[in-house]
Amino acid sequence: MENNINLVPPQFNDDGELEKKHSLIYKFLRLTAFGLVGLFILTWILSSQAVFSKGSVGRLIGRLPVISQFRMLLGDESQLSGGEDDRINFLLMGIGGAGHDGSLLTDTMILGSLKISTKEASLISIPRDLLVKISGNGYQKINNASAYGETTNYPGGGSALAAKTVEEVFGVPIHYYLRIDFNGFKRVIDEIGGINVEIEKSFVDNQYPTDDYEIQTISFEKGIEHMDGARALQYARSRHGNNGEGSDFARSRRQQKIIMAVKNKLKSWKIFLNPNKLYKIFDAVKDNIQTNVATWEIPEIINVAKDIDFETVKNYVIDDSAGGLLKPTITEGGAFVLVPKTGDYSELKSFVRNIFTIKEIAAKNIPVIVANGTTVDGLGTYMSSSLESLGFRVSRITNSPNQNFEKTVIYDLTNGAEKEALTFLKERFDAHTSKELPEFLQSALYRNNDQGVEVKIEASFIVVTGYDRVDDIKAINEWREKQTANTATTTDKQINEAEEIDKTQAAN
Repeated sequence: MENNINLVPPQFNDDGELEKKHSLIYKFLRLTAFGLVGLFILTWILSSQAVFSKGSVGRLIGRLPVISQFRMLLGDESQLSGGEDDRINFLLMGIGGAGHDGSLLTDTMILGSLKISTKEASLISIPRDLLVKISGNGYQKINNASAYGETTNYPGGGSALAAKTVEEVFGVPIHYYLRIDFNGFKRVIDEIGGINVEIEKSFVDNQYPTDDYEIQTISFEKGIEHMDGARALQYARSRHGNNGEGSDFARSRRQQKIIMAVKNKLKSWKIFLNPNKLYKIFDAVKDNIQTNVATWEIPEIINVAKDIDFETVKNYVIDDSAGGLLKPTITEGGAFVLVPKTGDYSELKSFVRNIFTIKEIAAKNIPVIVANGTTVDGLGTYMSSSLESLGFRVSRITNSPNQNFEKTVIYDLTNGAEKEALTFLKERFDAHTSKELPEFLQSALYRNNDQGVEVKIEASFIVVTGYDRVDDIKAINEWREKQTANTATTTDKQINEAEEIDKTQAAN
């Protein structure tokens, strides 16, 4: 007897029942489809955020806020510029705006970068006195780019020309830019209910400008202060403070603190889960900003930003310190400007391109010994300042027994374990590298401790400076000349004061 095996459930044995079931499924799917289309249309109408473009209808629908938020939940950053390269660069700018002197000059320029794969971020403050070539305007201070763009009707406005200038100077693409004026800045801070800022040290500024072109005295006390928009603007703009807060570089560091405070407030708002709050802020300051960020990109930018560990954000200020990349000079027209120490922009480009490598190096706290391979006094110390500014830990500065190095050499003591750091150093200082440490440099690895016992010094590399560090040597000589001139001026002043005292005593 043949066994018949029926794998179909009994309720579907009847053809009529099967057709009825199919009809119900079809109706359900059709209603669902109509519901989704209706949802898309309703979202479009209510949000008023649809962005029309030359793209396809499918791409247009994909840019609707509701779809962007779906993508945000799924983690799709590929739609953002720079996403495919794993690094998104953005330029933040601040201007005075209407009613302020130099209303279109950028008072603040910060180049930020997000590395998607590692969830890292960095902020680099660009000094407004940096001398650069601005397209169509020759060499000018970089803070002029925005103004030139506005007055010449540059496509995209002044902020677009400023972004292009930064691209050309630092050698990285600027995917997004945003420029905001003082009124917009204050409004953003007020819209989010103020911010908490940690003030590192107390200071007083007796020359802070008022809205009616007068001056006033402002002060800040060390500690955490809750600031509204007006107060935060004072903290970010102050340029004549005492206690080390009177330079543009100090101001740049304060501005980065403001950005981090805003980030902390937005995070506490849980804005990453509710982009509509950000839309509201955007709408409140739309007349005070200029940006190339499309509304549909906001949720996707939030999606990237929400995963960034902002506690590890590295803040940098490009300056003219001993280990900095810039030096001050005076133009033929008598203007104070900052220029690259090397005479070109190659080191600035290398610094920005490798910003995340520098961040990793700093996290590793890599120890380095510096040996002066020349007879130029101070060159070893100058090199150590440069290395420390790049995140290395200098464990010793010494003189090489042989001081005839024509070329800077980096000796690798890790047997290739710190390959990325070695590659960076080689490129940064245009140096030779070697895994074989000469016999005459072996002594650099040891020194006597307080008990007179010889101990080995921790080091991954020994950097021996050579005569090829022409720009460093030039900077050292210029510094010495300046110190000599200052000493001579002080001596002359003291002699004159002494003579005045003698005259007064003689008259009495």
